[in-house]
Amino acid sequence: MNIPQVKAPIDDARVTNQSGLGVYGTRTAALVANAARARPDSAPVPLIIYEQDPALGRNENVVVTVKTTFQWYKNLRQAEQQERPRSDVFGRDRARQYVHGLVVALPLSDDRIDWSLTRSAWAFSAIEPYAVDVHGDKMALSGGNYLRLIDLTTGEETPCRHPWLNQAHTLQFSADGKRLLAASTGFDAVLEFSTNSGKVTWEWFAWEHGIDRSMLGHYVVRDRERKDALAALGKKVMLVDDPAMFEFGVATRLIPAHLNSAHYDKDGRILVSMFHQGAGLIIDRVTGKVEEIVSGLVNPHKLARRRRGGYFISDTRRGHLVLLDDSYRRVDEIALPGLPGVERSPILSEFLQNTTELKADLFACVDIHRNSIWLVDVKRRKYRGIKFPREWSLHDVVSVKPQHLARIGRLVGRVFGKVEAGATEEGKVIRHYSPGGGEIATLNFDAQGRAIGLDVEM
Repeated sequence: MNIPQVKAPIDDARVTNQSGLGVYGTRTAALVANAARARPDSAPVPLIIYEQDPALGRNENVVVTVKTTFQWYKNLRQAEQQERPRSDVFGRDRARQYVHGLVVALPLSDDRIDWSLTRSAWAFSAIEPYAVDVHGDKMALSGGNYLRLIDLTTGEETPCRHPWLNQAHTLQFSADGKRLLAASTGFDAVLEFSTNSGKVTWEWFAWEHGIDRSMLGHYVVRDRERKDALAALGKKVMLVDDPAMFEFGVATRLIPAHLNSAHYDKDGRILVSMFHQGAGLIIDRVTGKVEEIVSGLVNPHKLARRRRGGYFISDTRRGHLVLLDDSYRRVDEIALPGLPGVERSPILSEFLQNTTELKADLFACVDIHRNSIWLVDVKRRKYRGIKFPREWSLHDVVSVKPQHLARIGRLVGRVFGKVEAGATEEGKVIRHYSPGGGEIATLNFDAQGRAIGLDVEM
């Protein structure tokens, strides 16, 4: 695959850390400093000492989003990046094009998810899907460069478009279903849409609220005047004033925050996780100001409210699930290191991609290091593991009501294109189809998970 180059100036990756400028640089410096705080006094509890419960979660049915089936290449790329200068700054140096992934409805009754999807209720093709949510008669799906809002009865779609929507890593309906919140990770933004009209009702950009300096030292701004002011002071600046020039967003390593989740909190506030700052923040949607509620994490994902109060967040590259109370105090921390089944290079860190609370106290943790979903009952201290195919870049697990699963399934082959997967003499194959039934992509893999006949860059 040929990866397009970013069509805008990019700063030298060797930029050294400099003092901040006004509120913008000061805020970023504070977040970086907080990421270095000491760990809590109470030690994390290894999940492996919990009781294994073979019955845990077997009655649950979920939807999983699989960004791509090229995880082997992601593992290889991350291992190679350990050799570069500033290897502590995680992520790609340039944005890549989006590829086909899949969305699958699965029972959690099995201990292994089969590549051939024989146990799935349905599966459909999508371009790099990240998130699914359902409310009433509406379903939302987000991915690399889109947000689809679909009527489950008619299949009709309400357009939800915004020039700064890119890498839509999470989405969530408001409690009344009238609004839809999305994290635009490619531009460090949070966007909210009306579910009636599809128009934007609120937006927030990290770069304009004091978080505009990358971990490599350069600034990223949308405003040309601010760019000129910073440049006049000798600062390195990356101007991103036309999102169309960044078709695949700003690369992970170059972006200031890599804001990778946005969820509703109580009282209308917004929760976000900041990958590079190692922090979880709350945004006041009236003033735009932020409050840090958890820090000292390593490349976290998904800060969200628990069903019975409190919060949770994935401390991704430590492989810890962190639980907070309503006062933002850490009340528990569950550690994946030590669990069996590691299938990545030993030089790579843990990678707890995302965590979802399926029902009160029952969490599903996506463990990329072991290509496993860990079901964890944090109250009874029990767990169970479910293996998924090594080729899957599994992004998230979603709890969906049975009636909604059935209604989405009726749209497969009409609104969504089907997916078929199976085995061949050479290895594995997956076929993607359009809603009309035409085959749009066929991918073949060998036993190690490498694509046959493709030049892949992840």
